[in-house]
Amino acid sequence: MRDEIPQEASTSGFEGAAELFGVLSTPIRLRIIGALCGGEKNVSQLLQDITVSQPNMSQHLNVLYRAGVVAKRRSGVQVFYRIGDESVVRVCKAVCSQISLGREVDQVDHGRREPERVIQAKR
Repeated sequence: MRDEIPQEASTSGFEGAAELFGVLSTPIRLRIIGALCGGEKNVSQLLQDITVSQPNMSQHLNVLYRAGVVAKRRSGVQVFYRIGDESVVRVCKAVCSQISLGREVDQVDHGRREPERVIQAKR
């Protein structure tokens, strides 16, 4: 049996989840979060990890910052970013793990069904 989401959490919880998933809806933002899991980085360091233009990186960082997902600090002309909300990291890890697990299960299921098709075709 699947766990149900309590009805009292539905309105505010669903709205908050939809807002968060909207912020996390691009692979680049997920990669930024992944890169920052190792610690604080400036834009140049993030650009070494993630191949996008500097303006594109800044735009995505701004979205994550405004949502509270990342925090930043200035040091001279450099801006350093870090994870601002650890709960977002847990959500990302949980979702990515489930997707990975689902794909593995699909591959196993597909592998089991293939021999059945071959046997049926020979009959």
